Amino acid sequence: MESSSPNAVLRRKASAAKEVWQARAMSPSKALRLSLARTAEDLWDLALAASGIAQSEDPLETVIAALPDDGLITLLDGPEGAIGAAFFQFPVVSGLVEVQTIGKVSKLSPDPRRVTRTDAAMVAPLIDGTLERFDALMAETGGAPWAQGFRFGSMMESARLLSLALRATDFHVFRITLDLAAQREGEAMLIFPVVEDPLAGHAGQGTPAGHALEASVLQAPAELRAVLHRLTLPLSAVSALKPGDTVPIPRDALDQTVLEVGETSVKVRMRLGQMNGMRAVRLAMPGLAGAAAAGLPAPGAAPGDMSWPDPSSNAADPMTPPEDAPMSEPLAPLPSLDEDPDFAPPQVDPDDLLGDLPDLGGLPGLGGDDADDPMSGELPDLGDLGSMPMATLPDLD
Repeated sequence: MESSSPNAVLRRKASAAKEVWQARAMSPSKALRLSLARTAEDLWDLALAASGIAQSEDPLETVIAALPDDGLITLLDGPEGAIGAAFFQFPVVSGLVEVQTIGKVSKLSPDPRRVTRTDAAMVAPLIDGTLERFDALMAETGGAPWAQGFRFGSMMESARLLSLALRATDFHVFRITLDLAAQREGEAMLIFPVVEDPLAGHAGQGTPAGHALEASVLQAPAELRAVLHRLTLPLSAVSALKPGDTVPIPRDALDQTVLEVGETSVKVRMRLGQMNGMRAVRLAMPGLAGAAAAGLPAPGAAPGDMSWPDPSSNAADPMTPPEDAPMSEPLAPLPSLDEDPDFAPPQVDPDDLLGDLPDLGGLPGLGGDDADDPMSGELPDLGDLGSMPMATLPDLD
């Protein structure tokens, strides 16, 4: 009995010390309450009391359904693209606006109205200051890493738009009741996405679940746009375009091709060729060790592979194939040269060229004794030549 009494005393002392330590420990709810009060005091000398802080983990549908219709909804930008949210009921928003405009919170209830981006800008200092202090307090204890690093982002018009902006499926939610100088009271919410433990993610590599995730990622669609050339046209010219019109593209556009992936663009070199009897192009990425490193088929490797002309040949006109470029179809066989071809012109009867010309003996002034002298006698009037027949003369094409 006597030996067990000291142990009981020690247990009671240890239990009491543990209760004192737990009471002094900085929980996320306590850190949030202190951060709100100190930020409002430092910014506007406002006595802000946060009470009834409740913390929960809810799915996205529950979070959106819990947002009231009246109030200010803002995004919270977090580390590595994480997105959270904050909500303040309209009485709280109007009280924060009043303390910055007239220096105090009015006793009168505010008239209901839609919140504006000006309201969001006036509440932003309270959000940023609170989250900054919250990060500092949590860094000392190492608690709530999922709520650290967030700051004010932008205003959202409605809860529906917020549901489209949030990416996570589950969220840590703080529900807070705020009291402004004992004159105004309203609800507020801070929403942080639930993130997976990065250590657990590394430990899961190599597991069947990890392989399944890798396969899903590799099968995700990726949009690549190869931009050959960009040109500026007036609206009238664009409106007048129709099938069959030609858009001029400079020859050096092949060396200026840009491969776009989202907002990122990479300059590539494009080479003309053919594949399966059709025109094709190959995009050569800069910085690669070669086509083999990228898994590209070698020229003429197998049927169906792309064959490419030598880029050093005929550089002035990339559209002209070089002499050693592969042909999509074989040439027809040439005729035999065993016999010498006949290059003699065709035989034409001179009488066929005369047609129906009249007899020269019938012309006036060429008969008589001076018939042998072509210069004797009188020449006929040149106007009579028009009566000679011309229809039977051959064409001189």
